[in-house]
Amino acid sequence: MAVISVTWMTFMGVVFLFPATPEVGVGDMNYAVVVLGGVLILSLVYYYFPKYGGKNWFTGPVATIDGGLGVDGDKGKETVTVEVVRTTEE
Repeated sequence: MAVISVTWMTFMGVVFLFPATPEVGVGDMNYAVVVLGGVLILSLVYYYFPKYGGKNWFTGPVATIDGGLGVDGDKGKETVTVEVVRTTEE
């Protein structure tokens, strides 16, 4: 079901970029392509911006659950370690 959903969303995303009529003028042009292009360009500039861009500080998700073998190495026993992070707002 997920594959069908992603395929349909991709198809519809492309369809929404087309104009409503074959004869397109300045007044009835579909500007979604221009907006999408602008957002993509600004996002790439922000990501690769020197010193402040996301490339310099983004680390991705942090794994907090370890489903490895237990301390004694028995295959029948598994331990799960869960890290609890508490934040306080003042």
